[in-house]
Amino acid sequence: MTTTPSASPASIGKALSFFKVSAITAGIAMFVLIAEMVLKYGFGNDVLAWWSPVHGLIFMVLVAATTNLGFKVGWPLVRIGLILLGSCIPFVAFVIERRVAEEIEPLTADRVAA
Repeated sequence: MTTTPSASPASIGKALSFFKVSAITAGIAMFVLIAEMVLKYGFGNDVLAWWSPVHGLIFMVLVAATTNLGFKVGWPLVRIGLILLGSCIPFVAFVIERRVAEEIEPLTADRVAA
């Protein structure tokens, strides 16, 4: 999909880095949430009962990172929404992160190496 960036390559690079970290973190957090649900509903163990709100916070960071990146590279709102919807499925957040990185990294090729 072709995008029309509205930000500098350096700004897009920072937004992409934030997106990648948040997508991977949210993907891992999803598996911890699944473990929490298995423990709670399968075994009656509430040891990870505190994790659900933490996972929600991590997902909200992913929402912010995806929206930030999407606006900078010119994605339509539907695409941003589909990326976030796909991130709700276990393991898919990792696939989406990789595909988005492959698409956006060429836009950051003009960044000045520090």
